[in-house]
Amino acid sequence: MTSGQRGFTLVEVMVAMAIGTVIILGAGQLFLTTFQTFRAVDAVSRKQEALVFAVNTLTQAARKGNIANYTIAPDERRTDGGTRHYCVLQDERQHQPLVDLAQVDSAAECPALYEANADGVSTSVTLLVGDCRESTNATCDQFTLTVSERDRVAAFLEARS
Repeated sequence: MTSGQRGFTLVEVMVAMAIGTVIILGAGQLFLTTFQTFRAVDAVSRKQEALVFAVNTLTQAARKGNIANYTIAPDERRTDGGTRHYCVLQDERQHQPLVDLAQVDSAAECPALYEANADGVSTSVTLLVGDCRESTNATCDQFTLTVSERDRVAAFLEARS
């Protein structure tokens, strides 16, 4: 550039545009990655929230001997994209759904909520949580926990002593 000229040459402008494009693409990729991470963390936290609520509710009920008041009921919901099937924890006394546990391919895939164990004191509770459809790559988790009814444990221990 001579002393009388002002401005940038074509090469300088093109180099600046290339550097700017790389910076913009990097920022865009960072945004997309952050958004995908947010969605994954949100899905996991929703599953965890549903599981904690269900386990707390069922544990309290089982310890009081009221586990039979709850069931996993299939629920069909119609949307623009078709019918969606959910397994819902339901309070049978109040005929009230409490929490969506899992999305499944058909209503028949909802498992039984509990099963009495052979010891006569405890109950095994099984919960499906997440997106359990075969057509998705989402995660479906099955949790099984054993809960003992306090009065039965006390009677069992008294009978043994």
